[in-house]
Amino acid sequence: MKLHPETIPSPQDYAEAFRLESAKAYPEIDRLEQSVGFALDRAKLEAAAQVLACPVKASPPNWQHGRVIYTVARRYLAATPGPSFLFLDIGTAKGFSALCLQWALLDSGVSGVVESVDVIDPRAKVFRNSVRDTESENRLADYHREWPDASRIVFHKCTGLQWLLKSDERVHIAFVDGKHSGDVVREEAKRLASRQQPWDLAIFDDVQLPGIADALYGLRSLYDCTHIELATANRKYAVGVRQ
Repeated sequence: MKLHPETIPSPQDYAEAFRLESAKAYPEIDRLEQSVGFALDRAKLEAAAQVLACPVKASPPNWQHGRVIYTVARRYLAATPGPSFLFLDIGTAKGFSALCLQWALLDSGVSGVVESVDVIDPRAKVFRNSVRDTESENRLADYHREWPDASRIVFHKCTGLQWLLKSDERVHIAFVDGKHSGDVVREEAKRLASRQQPWDLAIFDDVQLPGIADALYGLRSLYDCTHIELATANRKYAVGVRQ
C-alpha cells in the first residue's frame, strides 16, 4: 500500500491501534491451538504483528491469521513425511504471513522454502502502512531487520496466478490473501489444486466477503474447507484440505 507522506498516521496512531487489538480475545483460535497442540509464542507473534500486521485504516487491524497459519502448518508438517516442503504466500504486504509460515518450518525442524508474491516490488521504497513508515520509506527487507528468519523467504513481484503458472512443482501449503476478488481466488485455487496432492492445504483469508465465500463454494470438489469465524471481528478464514 503506497501512502502519500502527508497522510501517514503518527506513531501514536499505530501504538493505539496495536494496543486496542492486542487486548482482544479470540477464543475460536485459542480452541484451534489447544485441539491441534501447536501455538506460536504470543510475544513473538505480537512483536512481529506490531510492525508487519498493524496498519492504521478504517477497519481495525487483525493478525489472527498468523496464528491459524502457524498452527495448521505445524500440524501438517508433523503428519506429512518429506525431505523438503514448498509453502506459498499469495499477498506479501509486509511479509507477516510468510514469516509465520517460515517459523512453522523452522520450529518443525524440517527443510523447506517459503515463497511470497505481491504486485508491489519488494525492492521498491514505498510506504506500506506500518509504524516503521513514520521513519522513512522502506524496502520490504527494511521491515524485517528484527527478524533474520525472514531472509530465508523468497519474495517475488508478480500475482499469485503468474507464480502458479510458472511450473508444476508441488505446493504443500498455500495462504491465499492476494486480490480480494472471487474470480481471482477461484482461478488461483484451481491452479493451486493442480499443484497439490491429497491432504495438502490451502488457507483462505477474508472468507467473510461474499465473493470469496462464493468462490470457495464452487471449489468444494477440490477442497474440503473448515471455516473459522471470529465472533468479535468481521473476519473469517477457511482451511481447505485438498481432496
